[in-house]
Amino acid sequence: MSHFVRFLVSRVFWINVLVAILLVAGGLFGILYYLDTYTKHGEDIDVPEFVGMHSTETELAINQKGSLQTEVSDSLFVKGKAGGTILDQHPAAGNFVKEGRTIYLTVAAEQPVTIKMPKLVDRSLRQATSILETYGLVVGDKRYKPDMCVNCILEQNMDGKEIRVGERIRKGSVIDLVVGQGLSNELVEVPYLKEFTTEMANDLLQSKSLNLGSLLFDETVENADDSAKAIVYRQIPPFSQEPSVRMGASIDLFLTLDTNKVVHTVSVPLDTIQ
Repeated sequence: MSHFVRFLVSRVFWINVLVAILLVAGGLFGILYYLDTYTKHGEDIDVPEFVGMHSTETELAINQKGSLQTEVSDSLFVKGKAGGTILDQHPAAGNFVKEGRTIYLTVAAEQPVTIKMPKLVDRSLRQATSILETYGLVVGDKRYKPDMCVNCILEQNMDGKEIRVGERIRKGSVIDLVVGQGLSNELVEVPYLKEFTTEMANDLLQSKSLNLGSLLFDETVENADDSAKAIVYRQIPPFSQEPSVRMGASIDLFLTLDTNKVVHTVSVPLDTIQ
């Protein structure tokens, strides 16, 4: 028997093999243990409910759950909410996250966040819309008015009054715009508005370069909630598939909660109310 064969069947060889196997197994176990510890596998934490707490109370809730962190990412002024009250959180309560995860909080501001009113007059409608969104303001109603500049902003208003450039206003305020429609005598169709709410009718009229006129509610409408739900049962001028009114004209609406008052007298193609 050769020396090599005798070595393969010797006790020394098999001891070396066993030691090698143990070393490899130990190395693999160490690597897996390190990765398991590094990623904190199996240590997910149930996110506590922060909404409704004061921002100073979050530390106690965190200590009860484990290693989490909180960070105020935004603040909003909400009438009736004490400053520092948590309004929202991300991730939401009940989600499972790793230890050390940051929970982002939105809290109630002590005072309304105010900004300076930007200049919109003489800008295009598209530019004005973009500026308002950038400043955290909301585009309100658009009223069209004859002017040589088409789609130019002629006035910027809030609560029915002109708002001056630089005046401090609350973030989130609604800004109404008066928009130039040109000086042409171009006529447009009057859309069919029966069964529309005021909001729906206004959106459609603005898309047709028309204005919302007087709102005339019947006896079924008794409060603000009713007026928001009321539907159109009559309009002046009436629906027309042919161009019949000038761009910028106002359409008066008669509204009710009584669906029996809505009488459809014409068959309206779908494309006329889109």
